[in-house]
Amino acid sequence: MRNRTTTDEIVFLGTGGARYIIGKQLRATGGILFRLGSKNLLVDPGPESLYRLLTYVPKFNAQKIDAIILSHKHIDHSADINVYLDVITEGGFKKQGILLAPQDAFGEDGVIQKYLVEFVKEIKIIKPHVAYTLQDITVQFPVQHDHRVETYGFTLRRNDYSISYITDTKYFPEIIQAYRADIIILNLLRLEPSEIDHLSVPDCEKIIVGIKPKVAIITHFGMTVLRKGPWNIARQLKEKTGITVLAAEDGKHYEIEKLLAYG
Repeated sequence: MRNRTTTDEIVFLGTGGARYIIGKQLRATGGILFRLGSKNLLVDPGPESLYRLLTYVPKFNAQKIDAIILSHKHIDHSADINVYLDVITEGGFKKQGILLAPQDAFGEDGVIQKYLVEFVKEIKIIKPHVAYTLQDITVQFPVQHDHRVETYGFTLRRNDYSISYITDTKYFPEIIQAYRADIIILNLLRLEPSEIDHLSVPDCEKIIVGIKPKVAIITHFGMTVLRKGPWNIARQLKEKTGITVLAAEDGKHYEIEKLLAYG
């Protein structure tokens, strides 16, 4: 029997990013679970993801994850990927599950164990403009990001709504057109722009103003953002953009219907 909610929702299994946050677990680093209709999509399962999933979604059966999306191979996004592949396939006894990941996540310098790849029902290599359809859900990877390794966000469409996940990257103008959606999720690591290839608060402001979503959610916080208070930053972004901005919280379930109502 599938563990399901009756309402589509986004569950944040972690809202922390970067190495210092990983080491201290000041915020969890488990990624994001999308529960949409009868499907479960897991995104960027970082350190302790499976533990956080079982904690934040009581009685959830991790074997019922239909697809895993890996935006890139950095450890704060991928640490538990092999754990999940083993669980979903029951150690290779059941050839099931879908894995979507960039090419460099595989092979000698990748993070995905070769023997586990053979257990998975379907592998999809992410490239610019690639799209994947799972029942009534379409996931498109519009553009490669400006990051230290091969990296992709995505736009997800189901029924009459759309969600964009803008993962780690430097800001570049094409982001706005690529990720137009009703709901946008932004990985916000830093307060101010720097040479480190991550979004900052001013970057997120430009993106929100350009896309004009119904609601924006910031997550994947670095240390400077935590010290400032993500809720304070969300409030400031709302004041500057006129768009509702939420600061994601570890373990919180966000019902998509309620998020869409902000618009």
